[in-house]
Amino acid sequence: MNAKKKFSDAFKTAIIICCLIGILSNIITTTSIPSILSFYTIQSNLFVLTFYFLYKVISLFKEDLEKSEIYYFLKGGMTMVILLTFFVYIVALSPTEFTMDINTSVEKVFRVSNIFVHFINPILVLLDYFLFDEKGHFSMKYPMKWVMFPFVYLIYVYSYSLCGGTFFGTGGSKKYAYFFLDVDKIGVLGVAKYLAIIAIVYISISYLLVFIDNFLGRKKS
Repeated sequence: MNAKKKFSDAFKTAIIICCLIGILSNIITTTSIPSILSFYTIQSNLFVLTFYFLYKVISLFKEDLEKSEIYYFLKGGMTMVILLTFFVYIVALSPTEFTMDINTSVEKVFRVSNIFVHFINPILVLLDYFLFDEKGHFSMKYPMKWVMFPFVYLIYVYSYSLCGGTFFGTGGSKKYAYFFLDVDKIGVLGVAKYLAIIAIVYISISYLLVFIDNFLGRKKS
């Protein structure tokens, strides 16, 4: 095993550890475990944790895993899912002093339970791609497929609400987690407007990532 591969494995292990720290630190301080697990932030971090854990296990038996199309499709999709957590928090949630639980003081925005899931883990995932992944494998077809990952969360959160689920955060919605999903307060058109903006930004950044990936791939070759 060469030095770069060892560093890559160590880096991915660090991401797994940081995901566990972020997720568990939220769970042990929460008012309600079903509530905290129903936030997009936590589910996106669970996606990252699952991806890297399975990568570690499967790569023990399949050495050429990073040569497969499915790896790059899921890696890119997972990267975009966690970057959405980062950007939405910075742009829309942080200004409203949003927290995922009433036990979390809004004055302590940089506490462990917040900084790992919203900042450190998204940045580490992006660095993992740029530092270690072979470039030139992202297809122009991927962005329109990657957008389905956050769409699944919409199905989940509205199903959770219909089944009586509630949230215990501040600066958000008690019924739908985030203010921009609160159809009771801002209406269907209001939600649609926010979702359209998020989707356009998400897809645009996805295409930018594909463009950068293809550019770096051509440059290397």
